[in-house]
Amino acid sequence: MSGQIQAAAAGALSAGLPKPLDLGNGLVAGSFGGDGSWLSLGAPHPVHGFVELLAAPPFDEERRGDPAAVRRYREQLTQERFAFLRLDLPDEQVPERRAGVDSEGRPVWRRTGRGWTCSVTAWALPDRAALVQRYVIEAIPGLRAVLRFGGRLDRSALAEITEVNPPAALSVDSHVEMSPSELTVSAPVLATSARVTVHATAGRWTSEVGGAIQWTMSAGDGQPVEITVTVSLAPPPWPGDGRRAAATAPRITQADPPGTLEHIAAGAVRYVLGCTAFDVGEGERTILTDHRLLPLSWTRDAYYQALLLLCAAPDDQGITDVVAAHLRWLWGKGRTPGAPWMRSHLSDGRPKDLAVQADQQLYPLLELADYRRVTGRWPAPPGDGGADASKQWGALITEVWQGLPREGHDGLLAGAENPADDPSELPFTLSTQILYWHTASQLAPFSAELNLDALRLERTAQDLPGAIVRAFTCEGPLGPQWVYETDGNGHYRLYHDANDLPTAFAPAWGFCSSDDKEWATTMRFAFSPHNAGHVAGPYGGLGSVHTPGTWTLGDAQELAVALTTADATRARLVLERIGLVAGADGLLPETYHADSGRWLARHWFAWPAAVFGILHFGITGGWHNGWRV
Repeated sequence: MSGQIQAAAAGALSAGLPKPLDLGNGLVAGSFGGDGSWLSLGAPHPVHGFVELLAAPPFDEERRGDPAAVRRYREQLTQERFAFLRLDLPDEQVPERRAGVDSEGRPVWRRTGRGWTCSVTAWALPDRAALVQRYVIEAIPGLRAVLRFGGRLDRSALAEITEVNPPAALSVDSHVEMSPSELTVSAPVLATSARVTVHATAGRWTSEVGGAIQWTMSAGDGQPVEITVTVSLAPPPWPGDGRRAAATAPRITQADPPGTLEHIAAGAVRYVLGCTAFDVGEGERTILTDHRLLPLSWTRDAYYQALLLLCAAPDDQGITDVVAAHLRWLWGKGRTPGAPWMRSHLSDGRPKDLAVQADQQLYPLLELADYRRVTGRWPAPPGDGGADASKQWGALITEVWQGLPREGHDGLLAGAENPADDPSELPFTLSTQILYWHTASQLAPFSAELNLDALRLERTAQDLPGAIVRAFTCEGPLGPQWVYETDGNGHYRLYHDANDLPTAFAPAWGFCSSDDKEWATTMRFAFSPHNAGHVAGPYGGLGSVHTPGTWTLGDAQELAVALTTADATRARLVLERIGLVAGADGLLPETYHADSGRWLARHWFAWPAAVFGILHFGITGGWHNGWRV
């Protein structure tokens, strides 16, 4: 079966890649095809959310809300035929292409053809909004190498499967100016420009018939030919913009074999630091769900990415400072005082999707508590005026805590949408209540520091488990279990979703014991045909009615269950499957085909790999829990 997965996955891109390779430094992020071609270079924008240099066709605005159109558009973003910059060499042996990530985390490619070889490496420049790619060509005399450019600047389409508030249409025109060694692309409506600079032993940019722009040179005089391309992006400055810094990814030196948890964890850390945790000025960082499809911030996705960084390098202040900067953004630009966090926010903090989810009001509180637990200090608050940080955080926490959507039934939290971004059928969702308990439990030890005694956090943590069990226990097809949603008046929904991680994490967090019968039955139900979220097939597992396929978040839940119950065989099988599905850079899709392992949805998605990274480091909620494979 392993060969079947690999063969199916290899059809998505050349060089056997299931997804493009990504690279960034927290200022810009880019994606490359299996031939090393440049698919995108993007950055947060203080007005328009996110901008890119790319060549893929724009999203058809008339197809907003059409899931099939959204998926077709997302697939186009992965295709090498829509590269904005590529190196063409004659008579290439395409099946022989190789691509991957080297020991430093840099994307690398190897291409061959009749009479030539070409090695390619890409890296990000430190503290500059630019990526670099170097080609080294060894060839017979007279070989013709051509760099072809055909890109434009545009705002990210932000096309969603479940649209709530699509962005207003925007017409963007790009202009290209050419000098012998540099191209400048500008888009006045975006107040953004990009530069493509080439350093080579010969050649220059020329405009060909039909408007094509290319750099042509001959190789093969007995010496290797080097071509270095630097692409930079300059959106307008952020408020208070000064010198901004990129964080260096820590070395992951665990001994797990490549393709399993170590590989995924290292890739997740690199991707978060380079491509989702963007510096947006004034000592703040947004954390986006990805850098290509939905460069938006969900507090839920961002929490698990921030926790990954705390788990990966708890003693590295350069890394923990990224989380501190995110907390300042989250509680500053990313929040409207007196209002809840919305479903998603733009990189400048403005709400994008105006829907409220109860669990997303809790993750910012939990991230703050985790930061304090791991580092032993509170971060400087947003707009820090020099006062005691704990007092400022205490005031902010009090406002949010008092505004939580408690509605009867022992103060359970109600929400209009569930964690899958779908409308709730019933107001109270199980995973949200477990998260509510966990958040109260993590904040309670700091009540005195934060002056939160009036919130009675410890009492809430003591009372919630009983209230949750009373409201959510029912007789299911496999015995007594917890339900997915309830109205507290006898109506309930039996279901379990790949997005509902808190339910799988309940024993690890201490909500219940690892041998709790109702929890165990709930998880057996989750991975059984009785559950509408179960996916059948040789590579089936837990999915979601939100998007077809086996979900990698469901695989993370299954691994958590296996580790909790000390089921080594089940853990091994999950790791074998996910190791084969994972990309060359360790990243994971949202879903994959249950029969073949072929990636189906969201080739860019930080959340799943971040969760596997957390499981790898054996930490949840800021403490070691003994999970180790």
